[in-house]
Amino acid sequence: MLSAADELVTYRDLDILLRRAVELSRDRIGLERAALFVYDESGQHLCGTWGTGLAGETTDERHLYFTAGFHQKEATAQAIAGVSRWMQFSDAPLIVHVDGEARVAGKGWNVITPILGHRGPVGLLTNDSARTGSSVDEALQMQVAIFCRILGGLIEDVRQGSEVLPWRSLLARLPRVGDDDRDSLVISIVHALHQDPSLSGRELAKRFAVSASKLTHAFKEEMGVSLVEYKNRLRLERFLTMVAPGGGNLMQAALDAGFGSYAQFHRVFRDLLGATPREYITGRK
Repeated sequence: MLSAADELVTYRDLDILLRRAVELSRDRIGLERAALFVYDESGQHLCGTWGTGLAGETTDERHLYFTAGFHQKEATAQAIAGVSRWMQFSDAPLIVHVDGEARVAGKGWNVITPILGHRGPVGLLTNDSARTGSSVDEALQMQVAIFCRILGGLIEDVRQGSEVLPWRSLLARLPRVGDDDRDSLVISIVHALHQDPSLSGRELAKRFAVSASKLTHAFKEEMGVSLVEYKNRLRLERFLTMVAPGGGNLMQAALDAGFGSYAQFHRVFRDLLGATPREYITGRK
């Protein structure tokens, strides 16, 4: 558990942090299957992040978005009150996600462990034994509860760190189905860019079988910024999570963040943040 926490503290990209949290809860702590959900800004809805399939693989569940139900609220309330660190359910439907679709793999026990931060509830981690049908291990669940408390603080730190930017952090939260009824095309574009911020408008238009003009118009209308500006902001945020403290190799971090050249990166950085990369980084330390 401690080695898992030591790794997670190095991540400043929320999506990477959440994915690795699921994978580490499985590979280091020993959970058979796990899924992680975070609350949206209202604190009433849960957003899916990453989960585990029946073969033990990591599954993308970022399309999930739903109102927190009685069980989720009760588990969180009991954890806040110190009554119970987790809540176990018997004969519950065991859900797997295949190609974006939810399927019931059977019934069995399921545990909900609230993720609490310093300011309040952050999300939930669920786990079950749909792969083997083994019984609940209470000692293991105690480790998970401690892990989730550490994780809550890390998630809050990443979100708070994004507040130094002159725009709302793009890494701190991805749009979900149901967010302001945004068009699914735009949500698909955003997720594609988070996977590969170097994708051009032409490449995205080809991928989603729309014209480049329709794609850029829809994106600007829904997101409030142009596709190019969104990409530039996203790449700058990635750069800031990758660059070493004090500066380090700026060129390599810029290329790893998705910029095509250091000259392009340097120009975009000055335009959006009003300083050179070196000035900005050393000035904030």
